[in-house]
Amino acid sequence: MANTSSASSESHLSILMRFAHATFFTNTHHGPNAGSSLSWEARCVSAASRYIYHALINGGAEYLERVAALNGRVFDTDPVVKYMLLDMSFEERLAYLPTYWSTLVRSALMNDALITEADGWKAASVIIPPGKAIENVWTLLYAGFLGVLWKIGFAGLKRLWMEFSGMTDNAKMKGLHGQRRYYYVFSIGTEGEYRGKGLAKEIMRHHQNTARDENLPIWLEATSPGSRHLYLSMGFQEVEEIVLGKGKVGADANTKPGGSGVPLWAMVWWPESSEFATQS
Repeated sequence: MANTSSASSESHLSILMRFAHATFFTNTHHGPNAGSSLSWEARCVSAASRYIYHALINGGAEYLERVAALNGRVFDTDPVVKYMLLDMSFEERLAYLPTYWSTLVRSALMNDALITEADGWKAASVIIPPGKAIENVWTLLYAGFLGVLWKIGFAGLKRLWMEFSGMTDNAKMKGLHGQRRYYYVFSIGTEGEYRGKGLAKEIMRHHQNTARDENLPIWLEATSPGSRHLYLSMGFQEVEEIVLGKGKVGADANTKPGGSGVPLWAMVWWPESSEFATQS
């Protein structure tokens, strides 16, 4: 899959033009800037300078190891991932995460996943297109998932396949209203030092623009209160709170008999034209 930044650049240009258009009419017809002698081009630059744009580049298999390494760092303490690899020590988990993510992302790529990185790998996402599924058994096998199963054991398989997949599949039946074609955000993460700068938000806007053009929803599972809040602010609906390992672990995925379990949030975004879109 060839690298391209055309789609993200196109959305950036359309945003720039909207701001430029608004600035032009504000400066020409209203307020303290009425009759400004600034040229239209200068007003475009002035409007654009007030906003930060992040360079997005799309790719495929050539980005596998980079996104696996990024996810290994970004999700090193993520409670859901920690729960999936519950039987490993902290050191074992850290050492294994790049391999774990490499296998899962390889399977996603075999299902035509798109990798999008922002500003030179400060953040990245993996999104699976409509009609494809990471649970495809054959691509999981070809991707080397047997090695993951050997590593996590039968208990890990139950957590990953029966618990996580079972619960999220039930949530999809509820939240997608029978819609079989949707985009699935397999992963999205930002390097620690670059969080809070709008990178994940810019990537998600890019995916929303794509889904909007096709009038299709986007599905994801938020694994932290912070990501849940971000997606709610972007028009996602919370379908269901799912709890993994209830009675076995605490919210941080550390073993705790009678613990509250690890929460995650099944969420869906609908394009504005959909009957299921959030009503403001």
